[in-house]
Amino acid sequence: MVSRKPYRKDPKINKKEQIYETLLARILFMDYAPGEILNELTLAEEFGTSRGPLREILKRLEWKKLVLTMPRLGTQVAEIDFQKIIQVFQIRFDIEALAAKLACENATQDHIDRIGEVMDKLNTSMSNGENLTSSDFINLDFQFRDILYEAALNPILKETSDFLYHLTLRIMILAFHKGALSIYAPVFLNEMKEYQNVFANNDIEKAGEIRRKSLKQYLEGVKSLF
Repeated sequence: MVSRKPYRKDPKINKKEQIYETLLARILFMDYAPGEILNELTLAEEFGTSRGPLREILKRLEWKKLVLTMPRLGTQVAEIDFQKIIQVFQIRFDIEALAAKLACENATQDHIDRIGEVMDKLNTSMSNGENLTSSDFINLDFQFRDILYEAALNPILKETSDFLYHLTLRIMILAFHKGALSIYAPVFLNEMKEYQNVFANNDIEKAGEIRRKSLKQYLEGVKSLF
């Protein structure tokens, strides 16, 4: 898998949030394997914090269905449930289609230009072939989603979408390691190009259709590999 995300202190973000973001990234990118037990004492020592704040952070991750509290064992990284992932994808179809339509209503030229910047980064990585990694792809997807939900102007919708997205992300990374990255990268690139067009033309219904179509392509790809 990818190398473990290090803990870096950022004076602009409070310490508890930094620890949460670090643990979240380690789980999503599978630095912590599904089923792995997270040792509270070891984590507290690594992050230089007491176990009280750390437990609050782990509770947040448990609320996101990414870890489980196991009696007498501690906190365990949630296993990947394939059937549940399919169900989550089905919900994402409607949630993210709505987000795309709202984004289309409010998109500015700045949003369109920033999507172009993400496209340029992906194009550069694709042209280098072997240099495109799963973490590169996901980080670009993060950037694109930030633009989309910034334009949508609905933080509640983003929170809901992020919750569902995180539940599906690990199986996407597994799919990448089975060779799907070379298939998904062109799909993602084409999706962003289509968004630039519909945002410029304020084609709201088309924006929703694009998002729904892309997510269905991702889901079908995952089904074919597992």
